[in-house]
Amino acid sequence: MLQQIRIGKWLLEIDPIKTREFYRKDMDVCNCLYCLNYVESTKFLKTPISDIFNELGILPEKPAHLSDFPSEEVGTRIYMGDYHFVGRVIEGELCTVSNFNEMNTIQVENFTLGFTEELVFVPEEFPSPVLQLSFESSMPWVLKENQED
Repeated sequence: MLQQIRIGKWLLEIDPIKTREFYRKDMDVCNCLYCLNYVESTKFLKTPISDIFNELGILPEKPAHLSDFPSEEVGTRIYMGDYHFVGRVIEGELCTVSNFNEMNTIQVENFTLGFTEELVFVPEEFPSPVLQLSFESSMPWVLKENQED
């Protein structure tokens, strides 16, 4: 059942129940060292960002897409990625891959978030309507293994 919520500049219509049901399924997540670090570091998210994931029905340890980059800050990595959820934007500016800026994103803790209809890596069986949460984040290195670069 769709419900309306406000997150930052956006009014969204979402179905967190259908989204949660999907995220409970087994999903392939890359098992490289950097992606494993992201997954592990999501266990330590601060309340404001974990509340957003929870409200949308997203399990943060299961991104649909994840890219990793070195950071100038020692002990951290930069991650960019996407999550999907059942919903649509009622009001608020959408971001795109080529247009991800302060006007169509918000900063929540160490995450920059935006919503887009430019969908990538959506599993075939994901329920409709699909909206994508795109993000950039600086995450701590939490694994015992050392970073390789």
